[in-house]
Amino acid sequence: MAQIYYENDANLAVLKNKTIAVIGYGNQGRAHALNLRDSGLTVIVGARPGGSAAHTAKSDGFQIHGIGSAAREADLLAIMLPDEHVPAVYNDEIKPQIRGHKTFVFAHGFVVANKTITLPDDSDILLVAPTGPGRQVRSLFLEGKGLPALVAVEKDQSKNGLQVALAYAHGIGSTRAGAIKTTFQEETITDLFCEQAVLCGGMPELIKASFMTLVESGYQPELAYISCLKEVKLIADLLFTQGLDGMRSAISNTAKYGSVVAGPAIINAGAKHRLKEILQNIESGAFARSFIAEAAGGSPVTREFVAAEKSSKLARTGRTLKTVLRF
Repeated sequence: MAQIYYENDANLAVLKNKTIAVIGYGNQGRAHALNLRDSGLTVIVGARPGGSAAHTAKSDGFQIHGIGSAAREADLLAIMLPDEHVPAVYNDEIKPQIRGHKTFVFAHGFVVANKTITLPDDSDILLVAPTGPGRQVRSLFLEGKGLPALVAVEKDQSKNGLQVALAYAHGIGSTRAGAIKTTFQEETITDLFCEQAVLCGGMPELIKASFMTLVESGYQPELAYISCLKEVKLIADLLFTQGLDGMRSAISNTAKYGSVVAGPAIINAGAKHRLKEILQNIESGAFARSFIAEAAGGSPVTREFVAAEKSSKLARTGRTLKTVLRF
């Protein structure tokens, strides 16, 4: 059983006299900064002057610093930048300002697990990774709830790293739901694999292929869109709230038998072999190297794929349906 920590395991006072600098005021950064401030902690935002992030943070009432200034003044640096931007920002703006012990907190393990930056030997390196997007981190916090998070300690010079990580998780609301102990490596690999195999890779491709199978067989694209894409939410909600067995018990007998017949035929031994290859590509660091090279070149493969998908029959059908159906 995984080690799970809750609010009574975390002491927010560990951070009471610390200044937290949130570097990167986007998806996760904004939610973390707002929740930490609402929890009574001292938070500043590091952003480039005049940029959209600085404008948003200022509108939210934060004291804005340049990234270097924030790194110099803070005790704890929450690095919330996109993975591909961290090396340049860290090496050019943060690293030159580091004096003495600092604590670094990351919401994703990518840069540490793949060693794209070299952090100071005398620092604490911590992971507090919410298991969902920033908007959910914020909305659940405002409801008095929390989004579970993963916590890890990569380097613990202070000998208090886990307590700092748990205090931070408490500050963003995650210990209300539970903070699961892991490692940077495990969080990175499982997160990347799930994104690629299921959430952002496998499932969309299955939707696209199923949609086109129906359309190419002469069925109305509007019905194919609703059946193959819109109804995914119904099953996703059942899976989220009731698990696989609960989902099976909630669907019709026809759907249940159909899933028994078709599911293993689609995800067969060949598919499982390809999933293993995807996992090995991530574990070896090959994916990270490929991603970094893609980002350095302006992401041409990604941009071409997204542009093609945006102009696909599936996407065009969805845009049309939104103008005529009320959903």
